[in-house]
Amino acid sequence: MARSAHSGPSGGAPAPPPERVGGRTREGWPGRVVAALSRAAGALASLVLVLLAAYILLEIGLRAVRGTGTNVLVEFIGYGLAALTFLGASATMRDGGMVRVAIVLERLPAGARRLLDVLCILCGLLSVGLLAWFVGADLLRSFDRGYETDSIVALPQWVPPLPMFVGMIVFLLDMLAQLVGVVARGHALPTDSPDVI
Repeated sequence: MARSAHSGPSGGAPAPPPERVGGRTREGWPGRVVAALSRAAGALASLVLVLLAAYILLEIGLRAVRGTGTNVLVEFIGYGLAALTFLGASATMRDGGMVRVAIVLERLPAGARRLLDVLCILCGLLSVGLLAWFVGADLLRSFDRGYETDSIVALPQWVPPLPMFVGMIVFLLDMLAQLVGVVARGHALPTDSPDVI
């Protein structure tokens, strides 16, 4: 059974919601900036999803009318899915949409739950951080050397992974904010997702 983001760490009485000042959570300007970046990245992910759907419909229409498409559908859909995945990661985590095994978390004492949350966030920071490092290095190398994609539509090679890289950076910032919340403020990570097991 999923608990709300404000339920107590041990599954008991609900923890009080974060202190609010002027209608906003009192988390300081860095937390508000990260929250705004997360919302913006989530909005961009939504836009990418709409553009992917529109492109697929265009491709279907072209094939129905002309008998041939743009011949770059698979490539551009791949770029879009990578962008969508990472641009939406931060907003998904904030909304409690990541799959978590609540059946274990609900039975842990508050201290063990907090330790497990910290461990999970650190693993996420390490894995996404390494991925961002390598993607960023490849982006810079492609930009410096002027590489282009080997495709019918030759793009600068740094353009397709750019939205994915931006999403990774926002996700890393949000994981850092979550880590501060868990360690310094004792907040539990949200488990509101319908995908909680």
